[in-house]
Amino acid sequence: MKITHAHITLLLLFAIACKQTYNPPAIAHPPDYLVVEGFIESNGFSPTVFHLSHTVKLDSPTFVPEAGATVAIEDSINNTSYSLTEGAAGTYYFNPYFFPGNTTYRLHIRTTAGKEYASDFVPLVHNPPIDSITFARVQTPAYDGVYIYANTHDPQNNTHYYRWQYTETWQFHTTFMQNYVYDPATGGLIGAVGLNNYICWHSDSSTAIVLNSTTQLAQDLVFHAPVVFIPNGSQQMMTRYSILVKQTALTKDAFTWWQTMQKNTEQIGSIFGVQPSANPGNIHCINDPIQQVLGYVGGGNTDSQRIFVTNEQAQPWRYESGCVDITLPPNTRLKDYLDNGFLVWNIGPPPDFKVHMSEAYCIDCTLTGTNKRPSFW
Repeated sequence: MKITHAHITLLLLFAIACKQTYNPPAIAHPPDYLVVEGFIESNGFSPTVFHLSHTVKLDSPTFVPEAGATVAIEDSINNTSYSLTEGAAGTYYFNPYFFPGNTTYRLHIRTTAGKEYASDFVPLVHNPPIDSITFARVQTPAYDGVYIYANTHDPQNNTHYYRWQYTETWQFHTTFMQNYVYDPATGGLIGAVGLNNYICWHSDSSTAIVLNSTTQLAQDLVFHAPVVFIPNGSQQMMTRYSILVKQTALTKDAFTWWQTMQKNTEQIGSIFGVQPSANPGNIHCINDPIQQVLGYVGGGNTDSQRIFVTNEQAQPWRYESGCVDITLPPNTRLKDYLDNGFLVWNIGPPPDFKVHMSEAYCIDCTLTGTNKRPSFW
């Protein structure tokens, strides 16, 4: 039989019609694993914080904390136990403390369901100070934006494995300043007084895993290690930007675990990408050895440093909010627009007194940030 274009078209349509979404059992019904996130902080200035939660489906917006657990840090020599206090559900903390460095420590957990978990005993790794956090405005065919870099070194040549986390904070303002507000009592507009919703600050914590190793170098020296890249046009550099970078030194085992986690979460998704691999960590369920636990407990002293970058230092910078001024003719029913996420920001001159509106986030910065100035600003 001669195969024609019509036959091919019918086969393609049949294939498309029969295509169904397939969710493997591991995705459709994921196992319930305990997730442990945290670090034993020994610098005496920062609290030790651990977050306990449970795995959920990829498309689930729900966060499932492990609340009401008994959590403690135990040392291997003196059998001393340091009990952590629960703050928000699933978040456990111990006030700043200089943990002695002549022993090893583990995390011990007892849940309300009767499960008992413990990590391996780990040393407190000495972390050298951050030399500097720097930035550079780069413009190449591949990268156009601002790079934030970390610089450090260990004169004793003992560290070699580093991890950085960061919190970004930036000041921004809305496209339009709100001069009028809708009065539901009268159905009209009144002058806006004391709104304080034009200038705000927004903060984000890092989700990427940022690592560096100096094992291939003659010196334990980190120079211009990329921490984060901010693409040109991002809101971060709209007026003024700040980043607080926290540096942690790791053991070789901890570095290997974080490196595997980095590959599993950031370098998959293509046929040439790395394949996900098992990464159990150093935490175990004592009364159910088959039960897997996700996480790695490490310890040591962290160091942090903050820098600021202004819009002028980041030039040329193209930030476009995408906000549009919508001008309404007189006698328009405003409530229809207000109910659909728009706000009034101004009234035109007489004789028309046309109403100017835009999407709410273009007028009220508190919808995407806070109008309370950070203490470090």
